[in-house]
Amino acid sequence: MDSFTSLFLWAYLALGSVATLYAVFYFFLSGLTIFDQGKKKNMPLRFKCSYVFVMFLMMPIFYLIFIEEILALSRYFKANKQSMA
Repeated sequence: MDSFTSLFLWAYLALGSVATLYAVFYFFLSGLTIFDQGKKKNMPLRFKCSYVFVMFLMMPIFYLIFIEEILALSRYFKANKQSMA
C-alpha cells in the first residue's frame, strides 16, 4: 500500500511539473499568464520574476485547480497571433 501511495504521489508531481513547464514556456513565449485569460498585461520585471518563481514552487502541487487555464494557453496564444497578423 505504501508503494502505491508513493507511486501515485510521484506521478501526480511529475504531471504537475510538466504542466508547470508548459505554463512557464507559454509565459516566456507570449507573455500570457494563466490568470490573464488571454489578455496580455504589462508587468514590471519583479512581477514577472515572482510569477515564474511561484509557478515553479506551487504549480506542481496545485495544477489540477488551474488545468483549464493551463490548457487554454495555446488557444489564447493562437488567437493573439492571428489578431496581430
